[in-house]
Amino acid sequence: MTKILIVGASPAGLHLAHGLLTHGYDVTMLNARTSGEIRTSQPSTTQFSLPTALAHEQRAELARWEHVAPRISGARLHLHPPDMPTSTVESAFSSYGVSVDHRVKIADWLEYLEDRGAKVVIHGVTVGDLDYFSRMFDLVVLAIGYGELGALFDRHTSGQAPPPRAVAQAIIEGVQPSPHVQVHPVDPPRHAPPGYLPEPVASDYAEVASTPELRAILSPVLTDVGPQHVLQLVGAPGGPMEGWPDRPRPEEIWRWMSELTAKHTPHLHQRLEEAYLPASEQDAGVHAYTPHVRAPVATLPSGGHVLGMAEAVVSTDDPVAAQAGNMAVASSQHYLARILHHTQGPFTPAWMHETFEGLWQGEPTAEYPFAGMGQACLGLSQVLDQIWDPQAPAHLTEVLGAAATHQQVADRFLGDLDDPRRYTWLYDPESARAYLNTLT
Repeated sequence: MTKILIVGASPAGLHLAHGLLTHGYDVTMLNARTSGEIRTSQPSTTQFSLPTALAHEQRAELARWEHVAPRISGARLHLHPPDMPTSTVESAFSSYGVSVDHRVKIADWLEYLEDRGAKVVIHGVTVGDLDYFSRMFDLVVLAIGYGELGALFDRHTSGQAPPPRAVAQAIIEGVQPSPHVQVHPVDPPRHAPPGYLPEPVASDYAEVASTPELRAILSPVLTDVGPQHVLQLVGAPGGPMEGWPDRPRPEEIWRWMSELTAKHTPHLHQRLEEAYLPASEQDAGVHAYTPHVRAPVATLPSGGHVLGMAEAVVSTDDPVAAQAGNMAVASSQHYLARILHHTQGPFTPAWMHETFEGLWQGEPTAEYPFAGMGQACLGLSQVLDQIWDPQAPAHLTEVLGAAATHQQVADRFLGDLDDPRRYTWLYDPESARAYLNTLT
């Protein structure tokens, strides 16, 4: 039986582990924290499962919160150009997504993996450990991107990644409802006791406010205490997101976030005037992240090799583009398909490179439907990052202006978030203008 080690209980790593287990592989998951420690840690900045990603979670029986999770039924984007009126682009999605606190999702998936028979080992991992494990397992996959393990991978030859970002996040209560809130009855979970009737769940739009100084994202989220809201502020170095005090307390973070939204995103702040931070000290935080693209194969001191996946090699933590969930599902499904089709011989470095390059820039096929998703996810973050750049392509401004006045453009601009490979029309000036010309 093929033995596979996955290092890091990330969404992508866990999704791959469950898929391999379903197909009869000997799976070991190695993670530094227990599920209990994950539940009490700082929240992740990536919460969304857009409709296609959610559908794959459902097929893998990993969407375990359908009866309680608030639904994301669309998106609303406020654009705040300097010295000009605010414009708004909004659209409903073709289906709904969900937003689940990753502390809940990862802890539940990790416990479920062990319940299904995988070996779950809780232990920190060094490069020396990986070197040893590479001789024990047929394939070692790294699914985390920080620390000395992430540094094993060289920079990819794909060009520039987006610049560093500062992110502040708070899970809050008391948010004013939006005009898009609806209530839906839901079926009880499959293993519910007889007679159990779940409460109806609400659906709402994710709301984004974008200015030259910062981006603000507000959306409903399911936490361990039930439905709440998460507010995220994202900014580049040198802007208003740079002046945070050293080790701020949660109440300081929330007060500053409230002041920044009142100053820069007044439309969004109207819903936050009565919002407050719950008692938990873990529900507010500030950190920095640097998007990256790394070479997918690391060579260990003894000559063994490690295959990187998802955030280990492609960082898509930008909450504005909302592609982290897409990247987790795409990388796990693509890697799973590649492993299933590899029926004999060792997992060579050449096979590893080919696997990643297919995910990065390959053409989708029936066997590999997620090919090309890596470059598309990162490319969308890069394009959205250019909105306020004085050197931004002129056609990008034209598309945004048309989306604010033509619902057809808004539906396409926001609907393509579900699969960023469909944005090829947006990146090319001739294609974008040809599409806009069809409106007249």
